[in-house]
Amino acid sequence: MMKELFYNCAYAIKYKQIGDSVNYAFVEDDKTLYIYFQGSNSITDWVRNFLFTKDCYGVFKAHKGFLMAYREARNLLLDKVYEKDKNGDYKWLKIIVVGYSHGGALCQLALQDIVYHRPDIKDCILGYAFESPRALKVKKEHRHFWKNLIVVRNGSDIVTHLPPAIFGYHHLGTMVKIQGDISLVEKRIPRCIKYHYPQCVLDGLKKKENFEH
Repeated sequence: MMKELFYNCAYAIKYKQIGDSVNYAFVEDDKTLYIYFQGSNSITDWVRNFLFTKDCYGVFKAHKGFLMAYREARNLLLDKVYEKDKNGDYKWLKIIVVGYSHGGALCQLALQDIVYHRPDIKDCILGYAFESPRALKVKKEHRHFWKNLIVVRNGSDIVTHLPPAIFGYHHLGTMVKIQGDISLVEKRIPRCIKYHYPQCVLDGLKKKENFEH
Protein backbone atom coordinates (compact mmCIF):
# COMPACT_ATOMS: atom_id res chain seq x y z
CA MET A 1 0.00 0.00 0.00
CA MET A 2 2.76 2.48 0.89
CA LYS A 3 4.48 2.02 -2.47
CA GLU A 4 1.27 2.84 -4.36
CA LEU A 5 0.48 5.83 -2.16
CA PHE A 6 3.95 7.26 -2.61
CA TYR A 7 3.95 6.69 -6.36
CA ASN A 8 0.63 8.51 -6.62
CA CYS A 9 1.84 11.35 -4.44
CA ALA A 10 5.18 11.85 -6.20
CA TYR A 11 4.32 11.02 -9.81
CA ALA A 12 0.69 10.36 -10.70
CA ILE A 13 -1.53 12.89 -8.97
CA LYS A 14 -2.60 16.08 -10.73
CA TYR A 15 -2.52 18.75 -8.06
CA LYS A 16 -4.53 21.90 -7.59
CA GLN A 17 -3.21 24.99 -5.87
CA ILE A 18 -4.68 27.08 -3.10
CA GLY A 19 -3.16 30.08 -1.36
CA ASP A 20 0.37 31.15 -2.19
CA SER A 21 1.73 27.71 -2.98
CA VAL A 22 -0.16 24.82 -1.37
CA ASN A 23 -0.61 21.95 -3.81
CA TYR A 24 -3.24 19.42 -2.86
CA ALA A 25 -5.53 16.80 -4.38
CA PHE A 26 -8.68 14.98 -3.31
CA VAL A 27 -9.23 11.47 -4.65
CA GLU A 28 -12.55 9.77 -3.96
CA ASP A 29 -12.99 5.99 -3.86
CA ASP A 30 -16.48 5.01 -2.74
CA LYS A 31 -16.58 5.93 0.98
CA THR A 32 -12.83 6.58 1.19
CA LEU A 33 -11.30 10.03 0.72
CA TYR A 34 -7.59 10.37 -0.12
CA ILE A 35 -5.98 13.74 0.55
CA TYR A 36 -2.58 14.32 -1.07
CA PHE A 37 -0.04 17.09 -0.43
CA GLN A 38 2.78 17.67 -2.90
CA GLY A 39 6.43 18.22 -1.97
CA SER A 40 8.22 21.56 -2.33
CA ASN A 41 7.96 22.94 -5.85
CA SER A 42 8.20 26.73 -5.52
CA ILE A 43 10.33 29.44 -3.96
CA THR A 44 7.53 30.11 -1.47
CA ASP A 45 7.68 26.48 -0.30
CA TRP A 46 11.42 26.67 0.24
CA VAL A 47 11.17 29.94 2.15
CA ARG A 48 8.56 28.40 4.41
CA ASN A 49 10.64 25.25 4.90
CA PHE A 50 13.27 27.30 6.71
CA LEU A 51 10.95 29.28 8.98
CA PHE A 52 11.99 27.12 11.92
CA THR A 53 10.44 29.25 14.68
CA LYS A 54 7.41 27.80 16.47
CA ASP A 55 3.86 29.17 16.47
CA CYS A 56 1.06 28.09 18.81
CA TYR A 57 -1.56 25.89 17.20
CA GLY A 58 -4.15 24.99 19.80
CA VAL A 59 -2.31 23.16 22.59
CA PHE A 60 0.56 22.30 20.22
CA LYS A 61 3.59 24.14 18.89
CA ALA A 62 4.05 23.98 15.12
CA HIS A 63 6.76 24.92 12.63
CA LYS A 64 5.82 28.45 11.53
CA GLY A 65 6.34 27.93 7.81
CA PHE A 66 4.39 24.68 7.58
CA LEU A 67 1.59 26.11 9.70
CA MET A 68 1.34 29.14 7.39
CA ALA A 69 0.92 26.80 4.43
CA TYR A 70 -1.57 24.50 6.13
CA ARG A 71 -3.79 27.38 7.22
CA GLU A 72 -4.21 28.38 3.58
CA ALA A 73 -5.72 24.98 2.78
CA ARG A 74 -7.48 24.25 6.08
CA ASN A 75 -10.98 25.55 5.36
CA LEU A 76 -11.12 23.81 2.00
CA LEU A 77 -9.91 20.57 3.55
CA LEU A 78 -12.40 20.60 6.44
CA ASP A 79 -15.27 21.42 4.09
CA LYS A 80 -14.34 18.30 2.14
CA VAL A 81 -14.02 16.19 5.28
CA TYR A 82 -17.48 17.30 6.42
CA GLU A 83 -19.18 16.51 3.10
CA LYS A 84 -22.50 14.68 3.39
CA ASP A 85 -24.41 12.44 1.01
CA LYS A 86 -27.97 12.92 -0.20
CA ASN A 87 -29.29 11.29 2.99
CA GLY A 88 -27.49 13.78 5.19
CA ASP A 89 -24.90 11.27 6.43
CA TYR A 90 -21.18 11.90 6.35
CA LYS A 91 -19.88 10.91 2.94
CA TRP A 92 -16.47 9.64 4.09
CA LEU A 93 -16.08 6.63 6.38
CA LYS A 94 -12.32 6.41 5.86
CA ILE A 95 -9.81 9.19 5.22
CA ILE A 96 -6.18 8.70 4.18
CA VAL A 97 -3.82 11.68 4.19
CA VAL A 98 -0.59 11.41 2.20
CA GLY A 99 2.32 13.82 1.78
CA TYR A 100 5.88 13.83 0.51
CA SER A 101 8.63 16.09 1.92
CA HIS A 102 7.07 19.53 2.55
CA GLY A 103 3.75 17.82 1.91
CA GLY A 104 4.57 15.29 4.64
CA ALA A 105 4.64 18.12 7.17
CA LEU A 106 1.25 19.32 5.94
CA CYS A 107 0.01 15.73 6.21
CA GLN A 108 0.88 15.71 9.91
CA LEU A 109 -0.96 18.97 10.58
CA ALA A 110 -3.98 17.86 8.58
CA LEU A 111 -4.16 14.46 10.27
CA GLN A 112 -4.61 15.94 13.73
CA ASP A 113 -7.19 18.40 12.47
CA ILE A 114 -9.25 15.69 10.79
CA VAL A 115 -9.10 13.33 13.78
CA TYR A 116 -10.28 16.19 16.00
CA HIS A 117 -13.19 17.11 13.72
CA ARG A 118 -14.25 13.56 12.77
CA PRO A 119 -13.87 11.58 16.03
CA ASP A 120 -16.62 9.22 14.82
CA ILE A 121 -14.12 7.61 12.42
CA LYS A 122 -10.86 8.34 14.26
CA ASP A 123 -9.62 4.76 13.87
CA CYS A 124 -10.18 4.98 10.11
CA ILE A 125 -8.18 8.18 9.62
CA LEU A 126 -4.66 7.29 8.47
CA GLY A 127 -1.62 9.36 7.61
CA TYR A 128 1.49 8.60 5.52
CA ALA A 129 4.27 11.20 5.64
CA PHE A 130 7.06 10.24 3.24
CA GLU A 131 10.50 11.80 3.83
CA SER A 132 8.89 14.40 6.06
CA PRO A 133 10.66 17.04 8.11
CA ARG A 134 9.76 17.47 11.75
CA ALA A 135 6.75 19.77 12.04
CA LEU A 136 5.45 19.75 15.59
CA LYS A 137 6.25 19.87 19.28
CA VAL A 138 3.57 17.94 21.15
CA LYS A 139 3.23 16.88 24.77
CA LYS A 140 2.90 13.14 25.34
CA GLU A 141 -0.72 13.39 26.50
CA HIS A 142 -1.74 14.78 23.11
CA ARG A 143 0.19 12.45 20.81
CA HIS A 144 -2.79 10.09 20.42
CA PHE A 145 -3.93 12.27 17.52
CA TRP A 146 -1.08 10.79 15.49
CA LYS A 147 -1.40 7.13 16.51
CA ASN A 148 -2.30 6.20 12.92
CA LEU A 149 0.55 8.17 11.35
CA ILE A 150 3.38 6.43 9.49
CA VAL A 151 6.53 8.49 8.85
CA VAL A 152 8.81 6.95 6.24
CA ARG A 153 12.56 7.68 6.34
CA ASN A 154 14.81 6.54 3.50
CA GLY A 155 18.40 5.91 4.58
CA SER A 156 20.06 9.04 5.99
CA ASP A 157 17.73 11.49 4.21
CA ILE A 158 18.70 14.87 5.64
CA VAL A 159 15.20 16.31 5.29
CA THR A 160 13.84 13.88 7.88
CA HIS A 161 16.38 15.27 10.38
CA LEU A 162 15.19 18.86 9.94
CA PRO A 163 14.53 21.09 11.72
CA PRO A 164 17.31 19.95 14.07
CA ALA A 165 16.06 18.37 17.30
CA ILE A 166 17.66 21.24 19.23
CA PHE A 167 14.75 23.41 18.03
CA GLY A 168 12.40 21.22 20.06
CA TYR A 169 10.59 19.45 17.21
CA HIS A 170 10.11 15.70 17.04
CA HIS A 171 8.60 13.06 14.77
CA LEU A 172 5.21 11.67 15.73
CA GLY A 173 3.46 8.39 15.01
CA THR A 174 5.49 5.37 13.90
CA MET A 175 8.67 5.68 11.87
CA VAL A 176 9.32 3.12 9.13
CA LYS A 177 12.88 2.99 7.81
CA ILE A 178 13.71 1.94 4.27
CA GLN A 179 16.90 1.79 2.21
CA GLY A 180 16.68 2.79 -1.44
CA ASP A 181 19.44 2.50 -4.02
CA ILE A 182 21.25 5.85 -4.17
CA SER A 183 22.94 4.86 -7.46
CA LEU A 184 19.61 5.74 -9.09
CA VAL A 185 20.41 9.40 -8.42
CA GLU A 186 23.09 11.50 -10.13
CA LYS A 187 26.54 10.84 -8.62
CA ARG A 188 27.55 14.41 -7.84
CA ILE A 189 24.63 14.88 -5.40
CA PRO A 190 25.52 14.39 -1.70
CA ARG A 191 24.51 11.04 -0.24
CA CYS A 192 22.18 12.47 2.41
CA ILE A 193 20.24 14.31 -0.31
CA LYS A 194 20.13 11.38 -2.74
CA TYR A 195 17.98 9.48 -0.26
CA HIS A 196 15.32 12.17 -0.59
CA TYR A 197 14.88 11.78 -4.34
CA PRO A 198 11.57 10.14 -5.35
CA GLN A 199 13.18 7.39 -7.45
CA CYS A 200 15.35 6.36 -4.49
CA VAL A 201 12.41 6.42 -2.07
CA LEU A 202 10.29 4.34 -4.43
CA ASP A 203 13.10 1.78 -4.74
CA GLY A 204 13.29 1.53 -0.95
CA LEU A 205 9.53 0.99 -0.69
CA LYS A 206 9.67 -1.72 -3.37
CA LYS A 207 12.44 -3.52 -1.49
CA LYS A 208 10.50 -3.35 1.76
CA GLU A 209 7.38 -4.70 0.09
CA ASN A 210 9.30 -7.58 -1.51
CA PHE A 211 11.00 -8.40 1.80
CA GLU A 212 7.71 -8.52 3.69
CA HIS A 213 6.18 -10.81 1.08
